[in-house]
Amino acid sequence: MSGTDSAKILIADDHPLFREALQRVAVEVFPEHVILEVESCDQAVSIMDDQSVELIFLDLKMPGMNGFNGLVALRNAAPSVPIIVVSATDDRETIREAITYGASGFMPKSLKKEEMVAAVLHVLEGKIFVPLAASGLGERGHDRSDVKLAESISQLTDQQRVVLQLLVTGKPNKQIAYELDIVESTVKAHVSAILRKLKVHSRTQAVIKASKILALLKEMSVQK
Repeated sequence: MSGTDSAKILIADDHPLFREALQRVAVEVFPEHVILEVESCDQAVSIMDDQSVELIFLDLKMPGMNGFNGLVALRNAAPSVPIIVVSATDDRETIREAITYGASGFMPKSLKKEEMVAAVLHVLEGKIFVPLAASGLGERGHDRSDVKLAESISQLTDQQRVVLQLLVTGKPNKQIAYELDIVESTVKAHVSAILRKLKVHSRTQAVIKASKILALLKEMSVQK
């Protein structure tokens, strides 16, 4: 996949040296780009109000992140924008939580530049990137949480899967109803069923899980 002209990339990290490192990664992926830099979670969320951003690099330890709350806030502010978490911590549980809460990828800061470039390209192709050696979450290494997700997915109807994909893009019920040529009350019924089957309590929680769920959906469709 090649870069997008004049792509806007948000680098949210409070360390100037690592922001520079991510700039070098961005240059390799996008031939033309605009870099937006912030040093706190609040700045990252607020900048999404008036900027068309195509990719976000997010440091988990940046001021205001408060664990994974900052990731959740940013995912809610930009439901369809790929977020790649960058962190000095690369333990299995941290990686799993980051993906569960809506990250499209997880890059340890210890990765080499060429490895980071490959990770970004992987995410821009609509896939989930995790470091295989660190996480144990490789394509063929699904654990029990993946199995539970797959079981939940299997309970969704084809129409519910389509509705879930539209929810991920941030579209409201009215727009989903228009695109699927169904009444809004039917969309609401589908959303309620999705929440119940995925064992979550809100649209936000459903969207947070959706990146990993949709990745599994792709794998399931390939296996059929």
